[in-house]
Amino acid sequence: MVVLYLFVAWGCDQRITPSERNGHFLQGASVKNLDNDSVVVEAKVKRNDTVLTTALIRIKNDTLKYVDSSYLKSYPAVDSLPSGNYNLRLTDPGIRDDSVSFYQPADFSISSIVPDTHLNPGGSRQVRISWLTSAGSNGYSYGVVRRNLAYQTAGYAQFVITGVTSITIPPDAFRLSGNLDTGWYYIYVYAYYGAPIASRNLPTSFPAGIDPNITRYNFTGSWGAITVSPRDSMYITELP
Repeated sequence: MVVLYLFVAWGCDQRITPSERNGHFLQGASVKNLDNDSVVVEAKVKRNDTVLTTALIRIKNDTLKYVDSSYLKSYPAVDSLPSGNYNLRLTDPGIRDDSVSFYQPADFSISSIVPDTHLNPGGSRQVRISWLTSAGSNGYSYGVVRRNLAYQTAGYAQFVITGVTSITIPPDAFRLSGNLDTGWYYIYVYAYYGAPIASRNLPTSFPAGIDPNITRYNFTGSWGAITVSPRDSMYITELP
């Protein structure tokens, strides 16, 4: 049996080009969502380009369950996974016994939104949000999605310049169909650590583009953590 344990401590092995074809390949993330008070940990694992279906993956003392090509663990409340350090340990008997580390970014929230009336006629006004710092994060992205499509479609998502805790949302975020799409929109900020690859427990997509951060000999991939802020909102109306 292949055994994987989630412990915390990245090593300093020689960097190599990440590949799914050689050795062990891991990708996934821990997603702590303050907006719906839940945590989902998802990991996908391959060995020599073959999906491992019989692995044992653990975070803390909890076992992730294999479901449809992913190993999953859901927690019903965010305090089940407090912010801090966690370990990921990979044990494949007779082949590999290795460990990596990640940090779950601290809880935080959006602190202001402009216009503070939450009304944007014709989507013509600049929408600007600011948020509190999330300790332990490497950076931020933000997402915008129509209220009725949250957790269903990709929405609009972009990274924020490193060190910045405010952003002006472009009008394109409210025109994903090419035309102005009126109604309520939810706005989120994501604090991230490492190189998370996440598709679950996110109200809209997390943007791609972070370089893989597991680059060891025969052990490569992308892993990290995301903390999702409670949402703010904006109502886009037709022009008067």
